Formats: sequence, C-alpha cells, structure tokens
Amino acid sequence: MEPATTRNEKILGAGQILLAALLWSSAGLVIRGVSCDMFWLLVIRSGAACLVLAPGLGALRGRRFGLNAFLAALLYALFMVAFAVSTRVVGAAQAVGGQYTAPLFVYLALAVQRKLRVRLSGVLPMALIAAGCAVALVGGGLTPLTLLPLASGVLFPLYSAFLRRAGDVPAGAVMCVGNLLCVLISLPFTWGAALPRLSDAGLVALAGVLVNGFGYTVYARGTRRVDALAGVMLCLAEPVLNPVWVWLFLGEAPGGTALASLLLILAGGVLDAAFAALRTRRRA
Repeated sequence: MEPATTRNEKILGAGQILLAALLWSSAGLVIRGVSCDMFWLLVIRSGAACLVLAPGLGALRGRRFGLNAFLAALLYALFMVAFAVSTRVVGAAQAVGGQYTAPLFVYLALAVQRKLRVRLSGVLPMALIAAGCAVALVGGGLTPLTLLPLASGVLFPLYSAFLRRAGDVPAGAVMCVGNLLCVLISLPFTWGAALPRLSDAGLVALAGVLVNGFGYTVYARGTRRVDALAGVMLCLAEPVLNPVWVWLFLGEAPGGTALASLLLILAGGVLDAAFAALRTRRRA
C-alpha cells in the first residue's frame, strides 16, 4: 500500500498541473481578439513573465543554478518558439496537434527503457490520443511541413524531465531564466514585423503573467511530484478546456475536424484515468 505522504504529494502535484492547464486554456480568450505578430506575442508574454518572476531568483540563496536547471529553461524557451513557428508555418490546429503528441513520446521512451510494462490498458489510451493528434495534424492537408509541430511534442516532455532533475532549484528561478531565453531567441524574428497596439500589448502581457509566469511555475512545481507520463497526461485538460471557453464566452463552436480531434484526445485521457483508478483500487 502506498504511504499517505507519497499519495498526498501526488494529489497535490496533480492539482497543480490541472491548475496550470486551466490557466493555459484561458489564455486563448485573452489573446483571441489581439492583432499581434506571433513573435512579438512571445517577446511580450515572456518578457512580462520574466519581470514578475525575477524576485524568484533571490530564492536561490547561494544554491547553484546547475546544468539541469539551465537545460530545463532552454528547452522551455525552445518549446515556446517551436510552437510559435509551427503556428505560423502550418496553422494553429496543426501546432496544437503536434504539442499533444507529448504523452506518446513519453510512453514510447518509458517502454524502450523498460520503465513500464506495455499493456493493453496503456496502449488503448495512447492509440486514441495518437488518432486525435493525427486528425489535427492532417486536417489542413498533408505536406512535409505537417511534421514540424512534432518538435513541440518532443521538447515539452524533455523540458519536464530536466525540471525533475533540477532538484531543489526553485521553480520560479527556472521559469524566470526560461522566459528570458525565450525573449532573447524570439526577438530577432520580430525584425520587420509591425509593433502591436498598446492595448493589445497590455492584454498579451496579462496573458504572459498568468500563463508563462504563474501557470508554468505551478506546472514546474507539480511535475516534480508526479511521474513523467501522469504529468503530460494531466496536461491534456488544456485542449479540452480551450474550445469550451471560446464557445462559452465568444460563441465560437469548434469545426468538425477540431471537434473530432478533441473528442479522441478526451477519450484517451478519460480511458487512461479509468484504467489508473482500477489499478489503484486493486493495489489498495
């Protein structure tokens, strides 16, 4: 039987990741009506988050910001940039589809390393998620560029893995550096792009504080309390909630392809949770 302390830590971690997914999903509402170049959006969002998180660097208190923490910050920045590039080149729907291949890459890596047993109860949810991602990726047509969004699906679990290896380095410090790197990487790509209006920049900065600042910091804390696969599976709440908020508050219903992708990913997540609950009950 699992110790109560460990179980409570996992519950807390799961709650933190779900809160982060809730914040990530709400960002679409904030920037939906904003007219802003994608890379200016990255610079403003990450810049605002970096300023808010800067006091977190003081929490290091002499502790070394080691290689694992730096790699986590760098991979976070590359993930954000990869998602922006995918959105610009192939479209938002395909970019999101690529992002949510993350559980598939984690499951495959764990299986190859023999850190989990390949069972039907694990394969079925992954098959449904893979189908949902495939629908999103090829919905706008199949070209060689369709594979570009898969970079996000690889970078996100790598970022999460190095976060767990960063040990006692405060999550706020890692995310502050990550957002700073994101600004530095994105800024050259804004060359020639029109500056956003002040009102639009303000909304984007607000999204940066909520999503890049608070949201990813909460996720960074939560992912250290759960295993790798559970962490990325909980993140699937975001693609489910995002169109819900848009529909409820803006009245925009998802299209047929987006809805099919959403339902397949949701079915995979629900099925995985159901199998996990059954395994927990058997061990109790």
